[in-house]
Amino acid sequence: MRTLYTAVSAPLVLLLIVIYPSLSAARSNHNMEGASYWISRLESPDRVLLSRQEIEELNRDTLKKSGQMAEVWRMPEGVSGDELRGWLLYDTVPVDIAVKRYDSKGRRIKERFFEGLAVNLDLDGVEEYNRVRFGVVAAEADVRALPTDEAVLKRPGRSGFDTLQYSSVFPTEPVALLHTSVDKRWGFFQTPTVRGWIRIDKVAFGTREDVTPPSREPFLTVTGSLVRVYGDRALKTPVGTVDMGTVLYLSGGNGEESVGPWAVRFPQRGPKGELVWTEAYIRRRGSVHPGYLPYTRGNVIRQAFRMIGEGYGWGGKGGRRDCSEFIKDVFLPFGIKLPRNSRDQGDSGNVMARLDGAHSKGVLVAALKTATPGITLVTLKRHVMLHIGSLSGRQYVIHQVSGYWDGKRFKSLNRVVVSSLELGKRSREGPLKDRITSVTEVLTPEL
Repeated sequence: MRTLYTAVSAPLVLLLIVIYPSLSAARSNHNMEGASYWISRLESPDRVLLSRQEIEELNRDTLKKSGQMAEVWRMPEGVSGDELRGWLLYDTVPVDIAVKRYDSKGRRIKERFFEGLAVNLDLDGVEEYNRVRFGVVAAEADVRALPTDEAVLKRPGRSGFDTLQYSSVFPTEPVALLHTSVDKRWGFFQTPTVRGWIRIDKVAFGTREDVTPPSREPFLTVTGSLVRVYGDRALKTPVGTVDMGTVLYLSGGNGEESVGPWAVRFPQRGPKGELVWTEAYIRRRGSVHPGYLPYTRGNVIRQAFRMIGEGYGWGGKGGRRDCSEFIKDVFLPFGIKLPRNSRDQGDSGNVMARLDGAHSKGVLVAALKTATPGITLVTLKRHVMLHIGSLSGRQYVIHQVSGYWDGKRFKSLNRVVVSSLELGKRSREGPLKDRITSVTEVLTPEL
């Protein structure tokens, strides 16, 4: 059997969630789709849960557990050939190219397409020692499992489920170039959360110092879902889009004014691909916060509900979010860095219960009943949700979901919704509460 390798960490088939009963309840009570409804049910929702020092401790613990995350600015000057080959191949699984695959137009992909990709990987070009090149993302870009923009679909017409789409990155994100494709159009990059292939022309290259976060400079944190950045103070000429949790450092153009846009440093790619920092502008109100947000349950729920109703994006395609990217971005405005993968998110922080030899499903349900609404992640196989509270004995979550089974029919949602875990009787798999694999509070782990 002939195979080609693609990243195991690329998105897998989404777990289809049965949520019809909870959606009906949400429609009957409009307040359930608003953050204030759930915040009002909390005790001390504005109490700060973790200090900056404790958040850094949580981040260090998460980084140690993850096999994909990195503090890019602390990477070595180079990596060995064995290590790089491991990153290119060890984290991959064989894909049977004899099985039918389809492109974005519904046409079957021929074997020579995969053969060309295998050549473009340039595995023969891996040296015994490979120098790292640092850069900053200058334009929104996809992170791909293989160096191609072409979608690879399991069935024709399912363009939203591109098996090569892994994640997405936005301007100001630091990256490290580890390897380049034969055609020089693609680079294999380390980002803060994942490794994968990104178009070279989306990155502006500089020095390690350029990607190292300044220790004392004032900054803004983006609290809006997707926020435009402009090249002029009149906010007429967009120069880019940044997503929730992006850190923007203030430039010298702010002065003492209390109105008008913020002036921030923003990356551009020069004519030779070099990094050029320019002054750009962002609206002062409603989309950014000076420094990080205080880590409170009320603030976390507010951030999650900023995305209520937003469209679903498999692997971050088109700048949209899937379930785990939704969770990751909810916590970024607090400076909390979670992994990209839903399973790894469930292993981060204070794991209250996990479905393994030591814990039964009953223990998971009991853990959820005592968990802290607003900061508790509930994971299923290949899915993750944020627990926001209980009502009439039912546990409720907010999550980004593709669709659900209603009896024998599948209904598409493709958006962020509020739903109950006490459902699923109309599906073969049963209620969500019986499919929980972990319950995790986003707090420093208890010893």
